[in-house]
Amino acid sequence: MENSTVPKQSEQEGKKKTITMPKPNNMFNVDCASSIAFFKWWCIFLRPFISLTDKETDVIASLLKQRWELSKDTKDPAHLDILMKSDKVKQDVIEECGITAQHFYVIKSALKRKGVLKDDIIHPQLIPNVRQDDNGIFRLLIQFKGEV
Repeated sequence: MENSTVPKQSEQEGKKKTITMPKPNNMFNVDCASSIAFFKWWCIFLRPFISLTDKETDVIASLLKQRWELSKDTKDPAHLDILMKSDKVKQDVIEECGITAQHFYVIKSALKRKGVLKDDIIHPQLIPNVRQDDNGIFRLLIQFKGEV
């Protein structure tokens, strides 16, 4: 297995140290032609952990996409949470998912029961850390610990 080096700032000395990290064993690319496709794949990845239905996956993916779009203009997470409660966001999600307003509220209730939403705010651990300066690439590292 090849190794790569990553410089790390030492807190004690103020000098850079080199840490050797192993390269990933397996890697594959997931093509996402649109931002909704990325967030849908993200939610599909999370399904085993929070057992989402297809429509719940669509709704939470759309909510994540809306939050990401709003985050381009607003960096404050508290302000983003307030904006996410707006009627415009709800209407955009309803239209994007092709559901009725009543069905949207039923799905929202289910997402609250599962801990995905609390007070209409997406659980912070479910929000992918997508940064504007990553050139459209989101990397996810999964480490399995223990014996194989």
